[in-house]
Amino acid sequence: MKLAAAALFLSSVVGSASAAVMRPSANLMKHARKLEENAGDDAAEEEEFAFLANYKLKMLTCKTGETYVNPEDGEYEYSSVVFRLCPDNGGCDDESFGGCKSGYGDFVVGINSFVQNYLEDKKEDMQQDDAFNVDEFGECREYEADQDADENEDGGDAAVYYVGPACSEDGMDIVLTMFTDEGCQTKSQDVTFEEISNGVSLPYTNGGLVSNYCESCSGYNDNGEYELSEMCMNLYQNAGKCESQMETFHYSGQNEASCEFIESMLPKQKGGAGKAIGWIFFVLIVLGAGFVGFTFLKKKRGDDKSFGLMSS
Repeated sequence: MKLAAAALFLSSVVGSASAAVMRPSANLMKHARKLEENAGDDAAEEEEFAFLANYKLKMLTCKTGETYVNPEDGEYEYSSVVFRLCPDNGGCDDESFGGCKSGYGDFVVGINSFVQNYLEDKKEDMQQDDAFNVDEFGECREYEADQDADENEDGGDAAVYYVGPACSEDGMDIVLTMFTDEGCQTKSQDVTFEEISNGVSLPYTNGGLVSNYCESCSGYNDNGEYELSEMCMNLYQNAGKCESQMETFHYSGQNEASCEFIESMLPKQKGGAGKAIGWIFFVLIVLGAGFVGFTFLKKKRGDDKSFGLMSS
């Protein structure tokens, strides 16, 4: 009897232990469901923006003072960047200004949004400087000055400075600059970066923070899996759009809400004006030559008549 009771007890213990092992905790199940939902969201997002795989992204211009409100967080950005999505199958020319002449879409975002997403995409390719971590300054951020330089002549606290991306003077590039305000609108005139950084130079002050080359919106990750570029998806979602020429686009249709604004930001191409001026000069030259020829012939005929009268 005791043996049977012991066997029954042992069987119940083993059964309970098995149940404990086989039945996941509520927290574990909740975490698993969350991961599954996130994976589902990512898959749905990639499916929604799958059309971006047909394009390459190219920066066109950067405009100082063109304020853009980021729809994701409502933050004001005091300079804006226009980029273009060129059809991948039609080729995207790294060297030309626009990259392509048909089938493209133009978009505008704030400078911080553009640079942050670009630097995140290129993070693995960038060489980090021990003295200056450039990916921290994809947006306007306060710079922690060197302690030795952090006092003014009166012994009080030194002025606060900020470092962030800015448009180059010609609008064709993006540079890093030191500012005196938290919105990164006013450049520092009297104090240099070297003076507050113990002699360390600020990189990318002459440009090159981002590339003007065509960047594919799809590719293979480290695991060999084909995927869309996070940079392209994020920038597309938060951008003002002009998609009138795009042949493949979002299922909601072509968005043309920002066409006028984007067009006003694009630099006027010299080619068209130069050709027009060239044609004007050509026409004037032809007319001038015709007038000179006509005058010469008229004068010659007059001389011939005069000579005939005199000889008679």
